[in-house]
Amino acid sequence: MKLCLIRHGPTLWNAEHRVQGTIDTPLSPEGRARMEKLLPPAGFETARVYCSPKLRARQTATCLGLKQMKLDARLAEQNWGDWEGLTRDEMLARDGEDAFARAGARSLTFRPPGGESTGELHARVKGFFEEIAALGDEAIAVTHMGVLRAAYVMATGWDGSAPMPEELDLKAALILELAPGAAPAIAQLNAPLRQKPQ
Repeated sequence: MKLCLIRHGPTLWNAEHRVQGTIDTPLSPEGRARMEKLLPPAGFETARVYCSPKLRARQTATCLGLKQMKLDARLAEQNWGDWEGLTRDEMLARDGEDAFARAGARSLTFRPPGGESTGELHARVKGFFEEIAALGDEAIAVTHMGVLRAAYVMATGWDGSAPMPEELDLKAALILELAPGAAPAIAQLNAPLRQKPQ
């Protein structure tokens, strides 16, 4: 079966380069206006719809015209703990220039202070993939950057280090092929969201 992963639309904190994580920020007016013009990629018109419980994801799903969405906490963004609400510069000013290295950057053990490790994020995303693969029907999930990164890691073997690979476009959809008991595979990278008819 195929799973179409779509990241939520832009927020004010995205524009300010602030870590959102578990904080429930809404779409910005510009983000809402952009997402209201779009539809998911073709081929998912009758797909089951899953969504992160975070407001920015729910608003995005609504803007895209997705109905009867099932909220699933496994699709929420990584918990960034004490760093939520901060910019990268503010994190480093507060916790030192080696803050990311001390938190285990470039590995699944990376854990923001008071937050969730990358390995824990991957485990919950993997659980979601396994559950919906067993159902067999095509699906859409509206989610977050961390979940798309996790999916990309699982499908390609990328080590998860920053910066993110240039070929992974977070404004487009990542379509995975899921089979019970198998690792996810990329069916289509950067599938464009469609424009709504005028």
